[in-house]
Amino acid sequence: MDEVLLGLSLVVVLSILARLFGSLVGVPAIIPLLVVGVLAGVSFTDIINPTALLGDALSPVVQIAVGIILFEGALRLKREELGEGVRSAVVRLLTFGVVVTWLLGSLAVEMLFDVPLEIAVLIGAILIVSGPTVVLPILDFIAPEAKVRSVLKWEGILVDPIGAIIAVVIFGSIAEGGGQPVFEVFEMVRSLGTGIVAGVAGALLLMPVLASRHLSGRDKVAATLMMVVASFVASEALFEDSGLVAAIVMGVALANQQRVRIDYITEFQETLVPLLIGILFVLLASEVEVSEVVDLGLPVLALILILVLVVRPIAVAGLAGLGFSRQERVFFSAMAPRGIVAASTASAFALRLGEQGVEGAGMIVPIVFAVIAATVFIYGFGTPPLARFLGLSGTQPPSLLLVGAPRWGLAMGSALTAGGASVGVWAEDEATKVAIRRAGLITFDGPLDPEAVSTGEAFGELAAVALVSDDDTLNQVLSWEITEGHEPVEVYRLRASSASTPIAANQARLLFHDVGDAAELEQRMDAGQQMVLLKRGEAPPDGTVAVASIRHAGRRGSSTIRLASDHGGRLHHPDSSVVALGPSSAFRDARTRTEEPVSA
Repeated sequence: MDEVLLGLSLVVVLSILARLFGSLVGVPAIIPLLVVGVLAGVSFTDIINPTALLGDALSPVVQIAVGIILFEGALRLKREELGEGVRSAVVRLLTFGVVVTWLLGSLAVEMLFDVPLEIAVLIGAILIVSGPTVVLPILDFIAPEAKVRSVLKWEGILVDPIGAIIAVVIFGSIAEGGGQPVFEVFEMVRSLGTGIVAGVAGALLLMPVLASRHLSGRDKVAATLMMVVASFVASEALFEDSGLVAAIVMGVALANQQRVRIDYITEFQETLVPLLIGILFVLLASEVEVSEVVDLGLPVLALILILVLVVRPIAVAGLAGLGFSRQERVFFSAMAPRGIVAASTASAFALRLGEQGVEGAGMIVPIVFAVIAATVFIYGFGTPPLARFLGLSGTQPPSLLLVGAPRWGLAMGSALTAGGASVGVWAEDEATKVAIRRAGLITFDGPLDPEAVSTGEAFGELAAVALVSDDDTLNQVLSWEITEGHEPVEVYRLRASSASTPIAANQARLLFHDVGDAAELEQRMDAGQQMVLLKRGEAPPDGTVAVASIRHAGRRGSSTIRLASDHGGRLHHPDSSVVALGPSSAFRDARTRTEEPVSA
C-alpha cells in the first residue's frame, strides 16, 4: 500500500479514535489527541511523519484548517454576551493580559534558557495565544455559567490572531533586521486592518448566497467554506497571519446580523471542525521530537510553573473591580491552555529561522510544544475538579421551553424551577402570560419558527422542548420541524387524542406514557393532585408518578432535564431531583415515614 495513503488514513482514524476515547472516559478530547499524536509520531512508532506525508504543503494545510476552526469559533461570539462586565473583562485580557503574558513570558524564557533575547521575545509572543481548539472543549466539559464562559470564550478566540500577528511582526524584524527584535506598531495595525476588511467583505459577499432560495442547505455550507478560505487566502496574500483576523471577523459579522439565516452552516461545528481539530493535533504532535523536549530539563518545568502560577494570575489581576467573585477570578487564572495556533506558528518560524542560521531557532519548537502539552494536561485535568471545588462547574441552569400553558404544565414548570431549572413558556394572550408569571416562570411570545435566525439559535440552547399546547396540529408540526434541526432526545410532544391522525412521523418523544393524555392530567389536577419536587435521589412515593427530573452537574459537567415519555427508562437517579405528580397525602405519608425514629 502507498505509504502516503496509509499515513493520511491513520491520521484520520487515530484522531477520531482519540476523540471517542476522550468521550468514553470523560476527559477533554485534546488530551488523548496529544497522546496519540506523540505515540504515533517520529519520536516513538514513526507511523505518522507529517513532513514525509505532506512535505511543503504541511504549513499551508495547517494554516487553512486553523482559519476554518477560528471562523467556526467566531460564529459563537454574539454581541448580546458582552454585558455584565464581560466586555470590559475581554478588553482588559486582550490588552493588559496580552502585554503581561508577552513580557513576563519573554523574560522567563530569556532567563531560563540559553537563547538570544530576540528568540526569547519571539517565543514569548507565540505563548500569548490560546485558542478555541483547547478552551472551548474544556468549557464544554465544565459548563460554567454564561458570564464566565463568555469571557473565556471571547478571550480564547480573539487572542489567537493578536498573538499570532505580534509573533509575525517580531519574526519579520528578526529575519530581516539583522536579528534584532523590533516591534512595529504600524505593521500590526496594517495586518489587523487588512484582516478586518477581508473578513467583512467575505461576510457581505456570502450573505446573498445564504439568502438564495435556489440553493440547498448543503450548497450553502459549501459556499461558506469556499468564502472562508477565499477571505483567508486573500488577506494572507497581503499580510502574513492577517488571514486569522479575516476568518474571525467574517464569523463574528455573520453571527451578529439578522438579514439571513446562518443555521445552515452549523455543519462546521458538528462535523468539519471537530475532525480538523483532531487531525491537526495528531499531525503537529507527531512531528515533535520528544527527546528534544526532555533535554530541556528543569528549566522548561520552571517556565511552565511560572506561566501557570505567576503570569496568568497577574494577567487576570487586571479584572479587579469588574464585579467578578473571587471564585470566578481564580477560575479565570486556571484557564490559559495553548493550542493549534501556537504549535503551527512555532513550527513555521523555527523552520524558516533555522534555514537562515539564526542562533537559538532550534529551541522554539521544543519549548513551545512543552508548554502546549503541559498546559493542555494541567488545565484539561486540573481545571474541571477546581471548577467543582469553586462551585462553578455545571452552574449554567438547564432550560426548558413549554409551548402551551396548561395548568399541569405550569405546575411542573414551577417545580422544575425550584430544582434549579430555567423554564420559559410560550403564550399569546395576556391572561395566560399573567398566569405564567404568577407561577414564577418566564413568558415567551416571539415567533415559533425553528427556521428563523433568532428562534433557531434559541432552540439550540435548550435542554428540552415540550410541546403541550391544546392544538395537536401545532404540536405535531413543531415537533417535526424542531427534530429536523436538533437532537431528538430534546423534543417532547404531548400524546394526541386517539381521533387525531399523525401529520408526519418524527423522532419527538411522546410525553407521559404512564400518566395518559392531557385530559387525564387535568383530571388529576382537578382532583387536588400536586406536582412536587423531591429531594435529590429520592424515589417517587407509592401512589405518585414521576413526570420530570433534573440531573444535576456531576463528573461530566452539565445539568440536564428529562421528561417522562414513551422512551422508557427511569427518571430518578442518585444525582437527580424528580418532579412527581400525586395526591398530597402520598407525599405527606412518605415524609412522615422517613422522619419516624427507627426503634432499637
